[in-house]
Amino acid sequence: MDPPPTQYVERDGAALAYQVIGDGPVNVVIHLEIVQHLDLCWTDPHVHHNFERVAGLGRAVIFQRRGFGLSDPVPYAPTLEQQAEDVLAVMDSAGMDHAVLFGTFSTCYPVAMVAACAPERVSTLLLHVPFADGLPAGPDVPAGWSEEEAASYREAHQAAYGQWGSGLVARLWSSAMDSPYNRRLMGLLERSSATPSAARSHGEWFPRVDVTDVLRAIQVPTYVVRQDSDRIPDAAVRRVAALVPGATYHSLPAVPAGASLGEGYTEIIDYVEQVVLGAERPGDADRSLGTVLFTDIVGSTELLVNLGDAHYRKVRDAHERQAHLAVEHAGGRLVKVLGDGTLSVFDGPGRAIRCADTIRRDAHELGLEIRAGLHTGEIERAGPEIAGLTVHIGARVSAAARSGEILVSQTVRDIVVGSGLGFTDRGEQELKGVPGTWRLFALSSTDAHQAVEVEPSIQTLTDRTAVAAARRSPGAMRALMRLGNSIQRARARRDLAHAAAAADA
Repeated sequence: MDPPPTQYVERDGAALAYQVIGDGPVNVVIHLEIVQHLDLCWTDPHVHHNFERVAGLGRAVIFQRRGFGLSDPVPYAPTLEQQAEDVLAVMDSAGMDHAVLFGTFSTCYPVAMVAACAPERVSTLLLHVPFADGLPAGPDVPAGWSEEEAASYREAHQAAYGQWGSGLVARLWSSAMDSPYNRRLMGLLERSSATPSAARSHGEWFPRVDVTDVLRAIQVPTYVVRQDSDRIPDAAVRRVAALVPGATYHSLPAVPAGASLGEGYTEIIDYVEQVVLGAERPGDADRSLGTVLFTDIVGSTELLVNLGDAHYRKVRDAHERQAHLAVEHAGGRLVKVLGDGTLSVFDGPGRAIRCADTIRRDAHELGLEIRAGLHTGEIERAGPEIAGLTVHIGARVSAAARSGEILVSQTVRDIVVGSGLGFTDRGEQELKGVPGTWRLFALSSTDAHQAVEVEPSIQTLTDRTAVAAARRSPGAMRALMRLGNSIQRARARRDLAHAAAAADA
């Protein structure tokens, strides 16, 4: 099987690269990690074989995150919301109404977001070594990690993203694949996929994202898988399976010593085959993850007295028209007008927050002050109406906001990490009719994006030659890789034999 032509879909003025392989009734979307270069992957004989097996299942799309690999570079770190939208954009471009979604490591975030927000587009969700509430890149130790595991991972993470191009990302994936040979290959992949600033930005972003509530809202068949040699602890991965309703957890044996980068995924593809062949129908579209936005005019009674019925009605009508336009422009839907306020629903919280800020500024120009509240969670849809606890919580968050304030729940704040949105902690508060206390945050800034320094590629002449050869003669490159992999396996067997002999002595 020869590598397919690379196709592109336009995303916010930048081209997003993807490839389509296979031809069959089952659709599969494989979201590759940032170093799994679309051209270079085909030069690894094991990756090539894995892709052939996936193509045998049906029609599959493979692609990397926006701004990496063969895609146009972008001067910002794409948000989780944008990444989820990119998954759907690639599906649309490839003509896929629904598909099996596969994510690995940090790409589990966007595919999980798609499954939660658009269940009608997802038949089955496969997550390889996912994590729910961040990674120990900072001082905190997330659930499912021991202090020792966290310290070891933190050191490896800082080295990998601080010395981009040296191949140290191999240490973050699997202890069994961290060999000098694989690090050299990983270095080529790193240098060919991203600049150091883009990689650092990504490395700073994904460990801080918390998708706990996103996982709880998933309503599609979900399978979580981990290999014993993966660096993410078993307890942290099992936590993801426990959060997703009805998810299945599967533990696979460790990758053998001396395995190539592609060989490390062979057992995973075995599992993908089993799941895809039994893929179920798309999820229930009536229940999905959504963000509700409530707005309300502050001091409406006093305004009515001061302005009079006719003038107040004119100002309020203008405000409602502006709100409709702002919500529509942001990709949301204004569900209803509630007295002097509005209720709108969005697929993602980032757009909802920026919409709230637009409504606030437009209202101020009319001489009005509003309060707004947002919450993200599972929403029940009944025709044009929406219902559920999420709607109730959103209304209570709005009621807790001060004049001119946009207040969000912690769930919203955790999902939009890296979006450029700033918040002030308003502390724990009780919400009427909602059990427990809720931590709320007030919007304080709306910078466009987390900026990424635009810098030239760090590819060497040898790297560029390798990429060119991968495009021109992938078969010849696979032959060379096959030889290198054989030498690595032989060395691994020799080292194990020496270690055993030393232990016996």
